[in-house]
Amino acid sequence: MTTIKDVAREADVAISTVSKVLNDAGNVRPHLKARVLEAVDKLGYIPNTAARSLKSRRKDTLGLFLFSIQGEFFTTLSQAIHRLCQQSGYMLNIFVGNQNTSEEIHSRILASGVAGAIVFNETLAPQSIQRITAHGIPLVFIDREYKALNASSITIDNVAGASLAVNYLIRQGHRKIAYLHGNLSFDNAQRFSAYQDIMKKNRLPIPEEWLLRGFYEEVLAYGEVRKAVLSGLPLPEAFFCANDEMAWGTIRALRDLGIAVPGQVSVVGFDDVTRAEHYSPALTTVHSPIAEVGTQSVKELLRLLSDGTPKEGRIQRLAPSLITRESCTLRLDARV
Repeated sequence: MTTIKDVAREADVAISTVSKVLNDAGNVRPHLKARVLEAVDKLGYIPNTAARSLKSRRKDTLGLFLFSIQGEFFTTLSQAIHRLCQQSGYMLNIFVGNQNTSEEIHSRILASGVAGAIVFNETLAPQSIQRITAHGIPLVFIDREYKALNASSITIDNVAGASLAVNYLIRQGHRKIAYLHGNLSFDNAQRFSAYQDIMKKNRLPIPEEWLLRGFYEEVLAYGEVRKAVLSGLPLPEAFFCANDEMAWGTIRALRDLGIAVPGQVSVVGFDDVTRAEHYSPALTTVHSPIAEVGTQSVKELLRLLSDGTPKEGRIQRLAPSLITRESCTLRLDARV
């Protein structure tokens, strides 16, 4: 069995340095921390606390590992997961990290003492996933498409959803369509790829100057759109935003600059959070079955846990739908 001494030897550091890194205590220089974590990953070292947790794992507790709990998306998701856990006789522990490395998430899951985990954190690398599932902890991902023994994914069909949004804008007569990126994530990459594909299929130019990044946050989207408009760029005819928070930030920025939505510019979001229909104007958006993602992720995790034998994972994509409201309008010169 790999020991802390083996890690120290591999990383060429003192045992005390390894201990500080593993316990996130004291000031360890970044290059030394990187060497320690690389050695931990290479040797597959499991800290004592994690090893003890593996032995005393609670069979009635599931874990939800998130990088954030801000915004209605995570609230809706967490509530749906918690509700079905309760109905199924399981406790739910929620763990929230911020910019965790793969090694840190790996250690946190092993040390959590949960029987299985639902994960929304893209930093967890394939080799770490394999080590976790090899210890009998099944995983269900809701932020990527991944399947292996004891590992599955429940995702929203981002390509279908983004295609619905962009095709709708084109049918409304819009030709110059801006895109607001979220963060660097699986969901955003798929939504942007679909946006590009639909624009190209319709032989429409992609306005590079209007490919902005709002990191899924209202205030950041507001700032980016405002800055772009004030720079003198010719306005696009429509904005497709990778989530509703950014769509509302876009509408606010345009409105504060005297630009009417949808009179001059149309805006479409993605998710259909509860507030979307209460915005002014009410938001046209892609409805994501967020609660259903949560429910299905618990059901899939319980399937993987049933009878204690390893099972092949699978990928399920849940279908979105387009909800048309007031933030889009038909252009007078539309060619339907």
